[in-house]
Amino acid sequence: MQTDTSKTLVDEFLSNLKTTLGKRRFKFDLKLIKRHAQLYRFCARHKTHFLFIHVRHQGKDFFRIPPPWQDISGFSSSVEDIDWAVILLKKTKDSNGPLGFQIPSDDFIRMKSGFSMDRMGLVKIKQKDLPSEYQFSSWDTFFQLINF
Repeated sequence: MQTDTSKTLVDEFLSNLKTTLGKRRFKFDLKLIKRHAQLYRFCARHKTHFLFIHVRHQGKDFFRIPPPWQDISGFSSSVEDIDWAVILLKKTKDSNGPLGFQIPSDDFIRMKSGFSMDRMGLVKIKQKDLPSEYQFSSWDTFFQLINF
């Protein structure tokens, strides 16, 4: 049941992202690259981003995600050349507005030593450990975080 809720929330986020970009007259390309990792390639303004989109399970104060650097290593000879971000979504009352955290690749790599891993190899990120500078609560703040 949690998986269905997560999938629905990710689908709503992507649908609203497409709608919002369309209203702003951006030409973009969004493709699912790896379903199990929720990895999407997002091309807009002649720039390519890789987004790992994950959802916090209800009642939990943490996110569990597969380590993203493993999934993007095949896209380029150097992981440093890839612009990627981890998007951590929280359930919101307003389905048109996003709510969550966006962590750019450089910051995620720097922060990963503070994250723990569970016995299945998933990275466990506690919400309280995420700085407020990564939080978004509207499309405007989301686009500011990804430099649009």
